Amino acid sequence: MKYKKVIIQLIIMLIISSFGIYLYISNNSNNKEKKKKIPSISLINETIYIDDNSKFDPISNIKVKYGTSGGRTKCNKDTLKIGENIITCTAKGNNKLSSKVSYKVIVSKTYQKNAIFFGDSIVYGFSSSPVGYSWANYIGDNYDLKLSVNAGINDYRVSTYDNPKKWLVDEVKNHYNDAENYDFVILEGGINDVLYNTPIGNISQSKDINSFDTNTFCGGLESYLYYVTTKWNNSKIGYIITYYTPNYTERGLKWSYNDYKKYYDKTIEILNKWNIKYISFATDEFNNKLDVEKKTYLSDYLHLNNEGYKIVSPYIYDFLQTLDNYR
Repeated sequence: MKYKKVIIQLIIMLIISSFGIYLYISNNSNNKEKKKKIPSISLINETIYIDDNSKFDPISNIKVKYGTSGGRTKCNKDTLKIGENIITCTAKGNNKLSSKVSYKVIVSKTYQKNAIFFGDSIVYGFSSSPVGYSWANYIGDNYDLKLSVNAGINDYRVSTYDNPKKWLVDEVKNHYNDAENYDFVILEGGINDVLYNTPIGNISQSKDINSFDTNTFCGGLESYLYYVTTKWNNSKIGYIITYYTPNYTERGLKWSYNDYKKYYDKTIEILNKWNIKYISFATDEFNNKLDVEKKTYLSDYLHLNNEGYKIVSPYIYDFLQTLDNYR
């Protein structure tokens, strides 16, 4: 009888011990499993666009789930510069396991802004398909502007010489009462003045509108800038100088590089006087890119086709990022 009690007690102790061992192993196994869980981190958007004045919270673009309670998330946020920036975020759980994710932040002065492009048939898109599709349209369709207006008009000039009814200033004035506020005002012009052998004239000693002889190239260009900077004096204003085309002919005439250069040189002098930034396609680099001696990108040796606009448009978009409000 006595032995029977001892045996029963031993059996009970064995059962209790076994259950304890089971609980220990089970709990330890759960802890290990718990410790193995890595925080889940995912992106809301692969790329974020912001303007140069935004206060951007990098954590706002991620979703995080922790494998254990608590934890923390950190994102690098150095000074964001114009162009592409890479943000890396790290989620760390209480178990010290972590995971990372990276995404692009594009800081862009043009984000959700309005732009208008003035100029002649090159801005209009004389040889594009459909007709009237130029860099203004390409940039509007492929980048981050809210509005991109093509205000190019065929055969217009910066001067009133030869045909005062085709003066770019009049097209500028036509947009004075537009409902939109243009953050960017981008100008082009001068090729038709070259083609009609407009007198060069002189650069004025002042910025008084009455001092400009619009029958000359210099006076016409200064008037063009005067009316733009007067109306949009708080906007970002830039100028596009067009390329040299050695094989273009019109009315049986052809123009040499020296014919072009005297107008280009005056253009740069005047833009510097008016403190207008410019991008010049009249360089060896762009002569090569546009293959100006052939019709590959210039359908008639002068006007860009669709492929030509695809080449220059990214450079113009990058140029917009360099502009500041006019002073």
